[in-house]
Amino acid sequence: MTRETLPLPEPCQRTLAALEADPLEPGRDAQAHLRGCPACAEARVLFLAQEEAPDPLAPAGYFDRLPGRILGKLPVRQGLSRRLHGLGWAAAAVLLMAASAGAFWAGRANRTPLVEANLPKPVDTVEITVPDEPFHDRDEEAAQLQTLSPSDMKALLQQMDAPAPAQR
Repeated sequence: MTRETLPLPEPCQRTLAALEADPLEPGRDAQAHLRGCPACAEARVLFLAQEEAPDPLAPAGYFDRLPGRILGKLPVRQGLSRRLHGLGWAAAAVLLMAASAGAFWAGRANRTPLVEANLPKPVDTVEITVPDEPFHDRDEEAAQLQTLSPSDMKALLQQMDAPAPAQR
């Protein structure tokens, strides 16, 4: 939805034109209108608050010549020394890797164990036989416990908790 601007009334247009000409002394008619119209009074304040400093001036072609002037002040790099510089770093890295690998292998060759391991004799294999039936002899009695009535279960528990008779 676009918002349409309403045209300014004729007195406001005349007052704003007088403010553009001289915002400090716009004239008698404009000052009378400013006392009665808050929108125009606010426009005068905003107009007076604008900075009146002119834009800084630059000589013609200044920004066109600026990159060349900056590049002219930078030190010149020589292509050959840069390649030699990179080659020097590569040689130093190879030398460091060779010295590290030599030290590693020399340390491994002279290493003696601190403790010798004494392993016991291996354990003989024990064969475990699994019965053909998956249940033990007592499983049937345990299954019968589930079929007891609550009163029979209490009686059985009391009998199990009772101290065993002393044997001679």
